[in-house]
Amino acid sequence: MSEAPVAAPSPPVDRARRSTRRSDRRDARRLVPFRLAGGTLVVWLLLAVASTSWWPIHRDGAMVTAAATAIVLGTVVALLGAVLRLPTAVVAIATVAAFTVSGVPAAVPSQANGLLPTGRGLVDLFAGVALGWKQLVTISLPVGSYEALLVPYFVTLLVATVTAVSVATRASRQELASIPALVLFAVGIVVGPSRLDTSIVTAVVLVAIALVWALTVRHVRRAVAVATTIGSRVPVARSIVRPALVGTGTIVAAAVVATGLGLVAPPSAERTVARTDVVKPFDPRDHVSPLSGFRSYEEQDTADAPQLRVSGLPEDGFVRIATLDTYDGVVYRVGGSDGGTASGTFERVPTAVDVRGARGTTVDVGVTVEGYRGVWLPTVGDLERVDFTGAGADETRGAFFYNDSTSTGAVIGGVDEGTSYELTAVLPDQPTERQLASARPGDASVPTARDVPDAVRDTVESTTASATTPGAKLLAALQSLKRNGYVSHGVGDDRTSRSGHGADRIQELLTAPLMIGDQEQYAAAAALMADELGFPARVVMGFTSGGDAGGAAARGASAEQGGTTTFRGSDVTARIEVDTAQWGWVLLNPNPTVREIPNEQQQTPQPVTRPETVVPPPPVDRQDQDQQAPPESDRNTPPVQPLWLQILLAVLPWALGVLGVLAIVLLPFALIVAAKRVRRRRRRNAPTPRGRIVGAWDEYRDALLDRGHEVFGAATRREAVAGAPGAGGTGLAALADRAVFGPNDPDATTADRMWSATEDAIGTLHTGRNRRERFRSAVSLRSLRRPGRVRGGRGQGPSGRGDYSGPRPDERRGRPSEDRGTP
Repeated sequence: MSEAPVAAPSPPVDRARRSTRRSDRRDARRLVPFRLAGGTLVVWLLLAVASTSWWPIHRDGAMVTAAATAIVLGTVVALLGAVLRLPTAVVAIATVAAFTVSGVPAAVPSQANGLLPTGRGLVDLFAGVALGWKQLVTISLPVGSYEALLVPYFVTLLVATVTAVSVATRASRQELASIPALVLFAVGIVVGPSRLDTSIVTAVVLVAIALVWALTVRHVRRAVAVATTIGSRVPVARSIVRPALVGTGTIVAAAVVATGLGLVAPPSAERTVARTDVVKPFDPRDHVSPLSGFRSYEEQDTADAPQLRVSGLPEDGFVRIATLDTYDGVVYRVGGSDGGTASGTFERVPTAVDVRGARGTTVDVGVTVEGYRGVWLPTVGDLERVDFTGAGADETRGAFFYNDSTSTGAVIGGVDEGTSYELTAVLPDQPTERQLASARPGDASVPTARDVPDAVRDTVESTTASATTPGAKLLAALQSLKRNGYVSHGVGDDRTSRSGHGADRIQELLTAPLMIGDQEQYAAAAALMADELGFPARVVMGFTSGGDAGGAAARGASAEQGGTTTFRGSDVTARIEVDTAQWGWVLLNPNPTVREIPNEQQQTPQPVTRPETVVPPPPVDRQDQDQQAPPESDRNTPPVQPLWLQILLAVLPWALGVLGVLAIVLLPFALIVAAKRVRRRRRRNAPTPRGRIVGAWDEYRDALLDRGHEVFGAATRREAVAGAPGAGGTGLAALADRAVFGPNDPDATTADRMWSATEDAIGTLHTGRNRRERFRSAVSLRSLRRPGRVRGGRGQGPSGRGDYSGPRPDERRGRPSEDRGTP
């Protein structure tokens, strides 16, 4: 008996089927005006809400201009692509062209020639696409339209607009167009400020709009499908409006609850965003503490020399050089021991510093540098805005960095004579001494002082025994320094007084029969005493008239006409700031006034040393004070990493997180595919040719089940393939029946031919199907379920596992047509 040939798929039928399916998909995505207008308007709304996460970054009208330009041009490109059915590559090229033409006027307005780009502007524009992200997270916010920092927002919004409008007008699932808006919002959060602004409300509103739109679109799509199937119109109110309103009400209620919870119980800590993890380009640990050079201003050749010329400063105003909050037993420095504290984070200031939380008086101050030198830029109060003037203003502005937690400014490369700038700052309100007596310690975080001498604790205990409140104890400790201390800089004819403020010098100051020192020692001792009382404290070095020595000295600051004050070297001073629960950081003066030192001091043996301009080293470390900061920086500071590596390290955690989520989502599907592969391998490697043939038939039958074809449990193999999609099923059924019920046992060649025909037949099942339909078949569980309405039992044992090694009781030879066993 000759074997029945395996039927092959008919090419004309397949081509007709594929053509019909493509026609159906084109009809389903027909560009009707309602879809174009509705999808575009919803995308605009989503992008407008998502853009609010970028407002804290820029806070400037230039951002609105850039947003309008990106949305309009992106919409035009996407709609032209939808109407003309342009391929994705052409739409991408058009997007790049629109970005090139409009990018400079919209995102780099300072380099535009009206509405036309310039060569320098185009260079900044395309450089900003790659480098603007790093600059954006290493600069103080808001940035406005500074340099090319609008480029990241502009290019992100333009790409999001083109993508979202294209999906809304061309894709079969319009609701996916909300994804670009969600990405735009998330990127704004990542590169935005660490302080939580309005992100909770905005996020809830954005997600709510996306869900409402997705719900409405699904109801519309379902109503259209029903109307197409039954051939009649479906009531819009009942099929679309009413379900959409019910779902919208539920979503709005959930959004209100989520917003209320977010506003009532916001996160207590600042968010971890890109700018909190990125390596900053200015590290204060690379520079010697300015307090270690305090005595250099008191030398005879610099005490009378003009240092700064300041205009607009209030009476008894204080000009800050730097704020130092880290004590290591040798020196007070800026930025902590590892640079990871808030005081160690310096950022560029493009336009202004956010001082909305500061309460005080706003002043405008002009500063001109004369004899002063150093990387620390003299400022006043809480800086709001700085404008450099004169020669080299652009270079100085680009090198200026600021730390808003300590109100300390720095210029990479330092300032020199002729540097001038205008400051707008807020002078914080200060409590009176009576109010300070009721002060409570604040919760500011400062590095813990190390190697504090025992004399600090002993002095605090002896001078504050009669006080009851923390504020009163603080005042008593500071008043003891003013009452018992004497001022001497140790230069010229001054009484001997060692420079430095290491642990040994503070121990000597507080235990000597006569307390002799200057502002360097008294400020350091006062800060340590305040810290002992529980007040977060730090030392502030700067200039004031007379240098806190009891009024303007003869050689001190001089007032000129027009409200201009010239500060000389002798006007240098050091004070402390303590954090209080009521008034925040309060500036206090712990320095005694200049008065005659008793002669008894001469009878007290004191170590005699020449006055030095730097701190002497402690006994355990015999290195020069001028060299102590750079070696520590070399030991503790990691080498500067290349830009590409910094960008990679910043992106890597997010990429790993996304891959992890995708792995979790795709794991069940991967397990299903793996189970089917194991089952297929077991069937193909059966020990007998007959078992391999039966396994091939079972593989084809399972493919039919996963494809969606109904196979009843009582159907024969030929009945199972009746009306089945694809081609070749009838031939497979005949070959399998002949192998099972024929008089002769099949050989290996027949089994190989059966498997080859099975693979061809299974391949025809995917003809004309799109990618999503093929994926659903691959991960379908229909063929893995227990026997039932859609599951045939042939090839399965009682346990559900295949048994292809020998004949089964229900397969009797010679009766293929009458066999009614499970297929």
